[in-house]
Amino acid sequence: ELAETLGYPLVAKAVAEGLESRSEVGCVLLELGTKRAVERAVRTLRRRVAKRGLELDAVLLQRQFRGGIEAVAGVTTDPVFGPLVVCGLGGVLTEVARDFALRLTPLTDIDATEMLASLRSAPLLQGYRGIGPGDAAALASILLRLSALVDVAPELRELDLDPIAVLGPGEGAVVLDGRLRL
Repeated sequence: ELAETLGYPLVAKAVAEGLESRSEVGCVLLELGTKRAVERAVRTLRRRVAKRGLELDAVLLQRQFRGGIEAVAGVTTDPVFGPLVVCGLGGVLTEVARDFALRLTPLTDIDATEMLASLRSAPLLQGYRGIGPGDAAALASILLRLSALVDVAPELRELDLDPIAVLGPGEGAVVLDGRLRL
């Protein structure tokens, strides 16, 4: 029923205690275009989670989103310095290329802008080789909100927003998935 209400295409994501990196272990299913496809996806996710010795708690359904420049942002806690805000462009390429920026909290608007500008992949936000520019202000706003969250939730140890779709200038950014640890 929820699938029909949300509309298609959909993405189904397994929710299970102890399950990390869902996409890496085949627990994110894309392009679900019918009620039958969603039903099959739930059965598939149940099997895949069980193979890992875990129990499927729920299946998260969301509309599939296309477009935008892929980004990641989050909070990590350094044992010496405390909470840090992190960001990068390019999704999994952020980790492969080690192209990310870190800053101590609290962030200012200047800090957030400098973080984005410091990335080797920063030209993507200005538009590059046929890819339109991205809404850098919206991504900077997410970084500022993460910094503010650290202040009001000191129990936060880790937060990953991955992926974020950065839309065109003035169009914002959409967080497509997230994970946190207290």
